[in-house]
Amino acid sequence: MNQLRIVVMEDGPLQEQDHDATLRHLGLIDARTGLPHRDLLLDRLGQAVASVSRGGAAFALMCIGLSVLPGPPGPSRAEPEALRDEFAHQLLAMSRHTDSFALSGPDEFLALIPGNPSVGGLMAMGQKIAAGFAGRLQVHIGVALCPRHAADAGVLLQQACAALEQARAAQVITALYEPRGLGTAVRGEPAPEPEDAACTPGFVPVIDLQEGGLLRLQIVAAGAAGAHSDFAPTSIGSPPRQDRSQQVRQLLGTLDRALQAASDWRRQGLKLRLSLPLPGRLLDEPTLAPALLALLDRHRWPAPDLTVEARSAAIMQRGAEVIEALSSAGVPLSIDDEGDGMALHLAMAAPASVAELKFDSTSLGLLRSEAQRIAVVRALVALARGWQARVVATGVDDLLTRAWLAELGCDAAQGPACGRELPADQVPAWCAGRSGPPQPPASAAGSRLASGQSGATSAAEGSRPR
Repeated sequence: MNQLRIVVMEDGPLQEQDHDATLRHLGLIDARTGLPHRDLLLDRLGQAVASVSRGGAAFALMCIGLSVLPGPPGPSRAEPEALRDEFAHQLLAMSRHTDSFALSGPDEFLALIPGNPSVGGLMAMGQKIAAGFAGRLQVHIGVALCPRHAADAGVLLQQACAALEQARAAQVITALYEPRGLGTAVRGEPAPEPEDAACTPGFVPVIDLQEGGLLRLQIVAAGAAGAHSDFAPTSIGSPPRQDRSQQVRQLLGTLDRALQAASDWRRQGLKLRLSLPLPGRLLDEPTLAPALLALLDRHRWPAPDLTVEARSAAIMQRGAEVIEALSSAGVPLSIDDEGDGMALHLAMAAPASVAELKFDSTSLGLLRSEAQRIAVVRALVALARGWQARVVATGVDDLLTRAWLAELGCDAAQGPACGRELPADQVPAWCAGRSGPPQPPASAAGSRLASGQSGATSAAEGSRPR
């Protein structure tokens, strides 16, 4: 008579060992490195994407590429395979229990980093990964974020691989994914030539939430359908040196035309302030600050009336030399968080003088409760007050959210609820036609972010910075 035997095993090291042995037997774990193969991580990637679609936490996908640096031959020189194995063991040693690493090719690895990681944290992680192999391996890392860049596993993998190529082309350790055509050259392909080195500028209103007036106009490079991503401060990497002069010329050409238009408005009695986003990829370009200041002198434009905006993660990656040079000349700085974890970046690499902190209000939608959203906005307001800076919310797309942010102490906002992008010839008529800000209902209840409850009172104390 056949007997059925059931073996019950308790959780413990033996079970983990048997589990790993089973995976190796199935060919899912590389015997030399101890890391899963690509297929196993792709399965986990699909599960993570499905979780995000159900309201789960955001995550990052990293593509890590290795190349052995040349060195003197000798008995102490490690073989490429031995270096790869040592690198894989380091990844295992430094990873959290929630992180997933996999071998995806002879010299490439994939990493799934859950928990809505900040760009600053990912940059620091990349530096840590590369530090142990300085002088032996050249490490480049491409990063794509879900759902920020894509909510499809296949697309996200392609974007992480493209970001790796962008990191290699820019010769930086870590690069955040950028769509092609935004100025970051991909290895083997020339950067796209601009149609005009002096692009026609557009102007986006930034509204004073507390007083209702126009705080300033943000300069953007007009393009198809009003796109202005060429100058959005979203790049962590940097293009090859030969492309920089072209990008600096394009940026300065746009600023030149914007200052010319604004000088004409001033002669008509319309005195407006401007702001210019600086691409993160140019923040360590030594020719930028002197050329920008020379433009201000030529147009006789007061330095305090032009605010420069730079992304916090880019300042941390590229340094603040350009920012400090402009600040010393009296040009105010606006640090743009764009949902990347501003507090961490400011703590690590903030310049000495910050006039403004910007944050993406749409990122608040990732939080599950109104109490969490209120706490984040209040924390940003308190942080800004400590710097004697104002707080500007971007991406504000309805009047109720605009009122809710104002009640919490935000100083200014921009987005669809504050005004669309304007060509230069429409700015005077738009300003003349504004008899005051659009009036929302008496309470901010029902806003996209307030979740049906009345807006909280402002946590800001003391005078507002101007």
